[in-house]
Amino acid sequence: MVVIVVIVVVLVVVAANDDTDHPPSDDVRITSCTVDSATRQATARVEIHNHSSKASTYGVSVEFVAANGTRVSEGGTLSSTVAPGQTVRTEVGGVDRVAQKVTCKVTDVTRVAS
Repeated sequence: MVVIVVIVVVLVVVAANDDTDHPPSDDVRITSCTVDSATRQATARVEIHNHSSKASTYGVSVEFVAANGTRVSEGGTLSSTVAPGQTVRTEVGGVDRVAQKVTCKVTDVTRVAS
């Protein structure tokens, strides 16, 4: 019974992300990438614009990368019930303290109709 539930959940997530006209990754962009000089926490400001036809919940993962290409931190955020055509702005904070300038990269976007 548990296996069936897991398979159904996986199929729902895959189906929700299988919109070839408007893939979830096209809905997210980083608008700024900084490291706070006092806390040493990396932060990415993210804009989510729902291009799909249904209200959706978004899960966004971001990695923070040093100049030499090494990932120095990562973080994620969840935005619930983003209406079709709506744009929301949020922040993703890294989980590790960093000592250098970083670049930010979206590594995963999950969109599930809510």
